[in-house]
Parts: sequence; C-alpha cells; structure tokens
Amino acid sequence: MEVTRQLLTERTGKKGLARIQLTFCWAGQRLRLSSGQKCAPKDWDARQQRAKAKPRTFLEDVNAVLQHYTDAATAAAHEAKMAGRVLDKAAMKADIERRYRLLAFPASGLPDVPGPPVPAARSVAGEMAHWVETVVAARISRRTGKAINRKVVQNHRRAAADLASFARASPRPLAYAGIDARFNESFRNHLLGDLGRGPGTYNHYLGLVRAFLIWAVQEGHPVERRFREVLKPVEHHTFVNSFTEDEVLAIAGIDFADPGVRAYVQQHFPEQATAGVRRMITTAEHLRRLRLARDKFLLCTYTALRIGDADDLSPQQLHGDVARVKAEKTGVTCIVPLLDDDVFKPASLLSSYAGQDPKRCLPRVVDPYLYLPHVQCLAGITRLPVLFHTGRKTFATLKIAQGVPRSQVMMTTGHQTEASFNRYLGIDEGELLTWYRKTARRAA
Repeated sequence: MEVTRQLLTERTGKKGLARIQLTFCWAGQRLRLSSGQKCAPKDWDARQQRAKAKPRTFLEDVNAVLQHYTDAATAAAHEAKMAGRVLDKAAMKADIERRYRLLAFPASGLPDVPGPPVPAARSVAGEMAHWVETVVAARISRRTGKAINRKVVQNHRRAAADLASFARASPRPLAYAGIDARFNESFRNHLLGDLGRGPGTYNHYLGLVRAFLIWAVQEGHPVERRFREVLKPVEHHTFVNSFTEDEVLAIAGIDFADPGVRAYVQQHFPEQATAGVRRMITTAEHLRRLRLARDKFLLCTYTALRIGDADDLSPQQLHGDVARVKAEKTGVTCIVPLLDDDVFKPASLLSSYAGQDPKRCLPRVVDPYLYLPHVQCLAGITRLPVLFHTGRKTFATLKIAQGVPRSQVMMTTGHQTEASFNRYLGIDEGELLTWYRKTARRAA
C-alpha cells in the first residue's frame, strides 16, 4: 500500500485554505479520498507531504488526521494480503474509513456506530454497461463539438448486452483476469454460433470490448495485461453492395418525360380529391419529387457524399472543378472533383439545378425514401435496393476499378484508414472478369 498526500492549491477557498487529498495505491488500483482537512499553501511541506507543524496550532491536528488515514490504509491492505484477498475500491474505502474511526475516536464504552453498507461489486458485464451509460453516452465529439451520435451509443449497448449474454452462458464467472485467448475463442463461438452474429459484427463488438478494457485498466481493475494481443478480430472478406456502371447508367437514364413513366406515377400515386385536404399533390409534383430523389441519389454516387452532406451542399462549397465539403459526421474535409466522364457526371448534374436555390446546389427532397423504391423499379434494377449510402459505396468501388489511386479516392470519401475504406469496396464478378480479360496477356 502506497499513500500519498496532495494539497489541492487550485481549489483554494476564500480564506486562503486548500483541501488535502489522499491517494491510496494497491494491487494496480487507485483510490482518492478527501481527508477533510485544510491548510494554507505557505504552511504545507510538499516534500514531506505534511503540514509544517507549529506547537499548539491546528496544524498538529491536521498531521494527526493524515497519519491516522495512512495507518488505517496500511493495516487494511496488510490484512487483506495475509488473507489472500484483493479489495476493490468500494471495499477498501469502507475498510479505511472504519479503521480511521477506530484510530481517531478511541472506544468510549458506547456501542460502535455501524458503517455504511458496502455496495456490491459490479460484474465485468455490469461494469461495461455502467461504462456505456456514464462514459460513452456522455461523450462530446472532439471534431463536431456535439453529443456523440445515438447510433454509436446503441452499438455500445448491444455489445455490452452480448457480453452479458456470454457471461450468463459461461460455465465459470467472467473475471477481468480471465479475458485471455480462451475467452476470445469462447466469446467468438458464442456470438457467431449461439447469437448468430456475423463476423463483421463480432469484430466491431470486439473493438468496443477492447475500448472498455482500456478504460477498466485506467480505473484500476486487474485486467489481463495482454488483452490487446489476444483479442484479435476474425479475418474475413465482405462483399459490399455496390452498383455496376450499367446500373448507374440505367438509373441516370430514366426519362421522366416519357408517357410510360407518367402512367407509372399515376398508377402508384393516384390523384384523389379528398374533403378537408388543403392541397392535393398532383402527378406533376410526384414526378418532380421522384426525379429529385433520383438526382439526389446520383449526387451521392457522383461525389461520394453522405446524404446529409449532399442535402447541405451549397454553391459556396464549389471552387471551380472541385468541391470542398467538411463532413458533418467526421469533421474531415473531403475534396470532390467535379469532372464528367462516361459514368460520373457531377458537373452536368449540378449545372442542371444552378440558380434554383441560392442556399443549396440541389433542393431538399420531400420523403426521399418513399420514392427511391420507384426509382429502382423504373431503372429495372432487382439485384440491390437503391439507397443513398449504396451510392457512396458505388463511387469508391467504380473509381478504384477505373484505375484511380486508392489514396486519391480516400481524399474524396474522407476515409483516413485503409481498414475503414476497404469496407466500402464492392465486388462484381462480371466486371472483375471483364477487367481480367482486358489485361490478360495473350500467348503468341
């Protein structure tokens, strides 16, 4: 047991007195308590960690209190060690305070006042749930200055729930010291087998468990020191959903002036005069919204922007042939080239809406997710659903296939690591064979 004393000079009161804090370190754990004593900075001996005692002054009483706490902590740690027990913070605090009362207030013949009940120590899974609610949910993003996204908190909660499910199914209690290679294998089998999670979900949850254990080490819990080495993700490849060049061209080629498209809209969005409705949405308005939803999807595909950033794209962010967009999710500035080719036509798309809205390059979409399935149907696509985020993945996949260097594509998508960027790369077997046929060497 190591006991140190600190004078908190940054919290000096109106009378010039600062509180004295005690720090107890044992078995890799740390506990801080207030001694309840105060001292002026000029009367504190930082080297001896005690007050500069003067005869018949209150400083002698201050030193006596500090010594009682030191003796109480030393005795508590020694007795626990002899009994083969490791006290957690709550138990150590209760034992120190109990022994301090015995030293500071000798027996007077009156019955001892029972100490406060010691709260039950939380399990590892319970501690992770506590960490999620008290630490993760209270985080403020350093990039945006806003509260952390709710989806991030929900992912942490699901990871904590899966760890609790594993702890209940495990034949032996889950302990910090037991988080080793055997735990990694058992936890993986439970998630992939019993709970039916995918390898990607397991790897994600394993990363969250690692983050929790890093916090647990800082809190003084006896975590297995090699947990970073043994908690390794599953190696797997995910076939990301992305559209092919032909599918992108099919979506861009929808002719909203075609009578067949108008008849389709009239069939699925019939005009009905209903009593009490202030304004009926006409077929022409549905056509406008359908086209705008399609163009907003194409904007995400041509620029790799998330739908929120695409909605807020303004003429002030356009600088000649590039757009500089600070992603709201990550705070990373994305450099988006506005150059047309056979598939990607961002410049033409933006010029077709120039001057319609002074604040946005494209007007906002009303109920976009209501119209995207109809965009898919009109384009004749059945392989994948048309979603805004799929357009972002399509950009990354097709640009790599076109031969653009990976680092340049990452400057546009805003990814800062190749591991996160790889999750956006899709594979189409037909295009893969086409590219291999183009580059295959012919035998003489």
